[in-house]
Amino acid sequence: MNKSIAGVILVFMCSGLSSCSFHWHATGKNAKNKDKTTNDTTQIATAPPSLVQPAKDTIKPMTTAVAVPDMSSTARQLIDQLTPLLNARIDYRTFSGKAKVHFTGPDNDIQFTAHFRVRKDSVIWVNVTFDAFPVARLFITRDSFFLLNTKDKEITRVPLSQAAKILPTKVDFTSLQNLVTGEPLRKGTITNAVSAGDSIAIDVEDSSYLQHIIFNKADSTIRTGQLRTRDPKGPQAVTTYSSYEIFNSRKISTYRTLKVLKGDETYVLDMNFTKTDFDEDLNYPFSIPDTYTEKR
Repeated sequence: MNKSIAGVILVFMCSGLSSCSFHWHATGKNAKNKDKTTNDTTQIATAPPSLVQPAKDTIKPMTTAVAVPDMSSTARQLIDQLTPLLNARIDYRTFSGKAKVHFTGPDNDIQFTAHFRVRKDSVIWVNVTFDAFPVARLFITRDSFFLLNTKDKEITRVPLSQAAKILPTKVDFTSLQNLVTGEPLRKGTITNAVSAGDSIAIDVEDSSYLQHIIFNKADSTIRTGQLRTRDPKGPQAVTTYSSYEIFNSRKISTYRTLKVLKGDETYVLDMNFTKTDFDEDLNYPFSIPDTYTEKR
């Protein structure tokens, strides 16, 4: 069971970010504590000297200019209005959340609980439990990716720039962070905008990815977001955002559904956040027991 849940959390972390082999992640068959902390620390015990960590984040969102096609003046006005909205991000120092997660796939039907902690632009920490028992823990920095498998007593760690060895896909820290907090995954150039009824839809491009995002016109919250690579044979990820609530003056979606389509296979991840906080003092415990084996 632990391998299945660990695999599911990896699907969640990489879904929609590139042409992942989602087939590789779902391995099971037919498979729900409030942490009180006082200070903000980031420590990893027994980190091996062989781990090479880049001096800075080596995978950045593409910034190559995208040509905007000819369009109506109405569309251009909408683009000018919506570009700040696309690029806006929640202002926070730390984020924490607890979510009930239900994952279904061709060979899986799993429910578990995920505890998230984020120190903005610095650390993403995820603790996964099944029936109140810890099964996996993720620790991600701008440079490194760590996965602790508690059932099999294994530790996997690589520079984030080489995360494709695990996921397998390239990922960047910022997109992962946005995925956790419920924001648009990537920035880019808006190439088209359409206003209809109670919504506004935009098409966003960079040199590698295409996004189609629909906003609720009444309050500018995201309704759905679709992300795919420019490879027409690559998978597609569609995220639906709902049940918005305000926490510490920040409005976020507390219920999200992520659907990943790859060929004839469909993977669905429902996340129901039951607890969310901003700007608390957090810690990010991640010690590696001496009895654990390093998985390579």
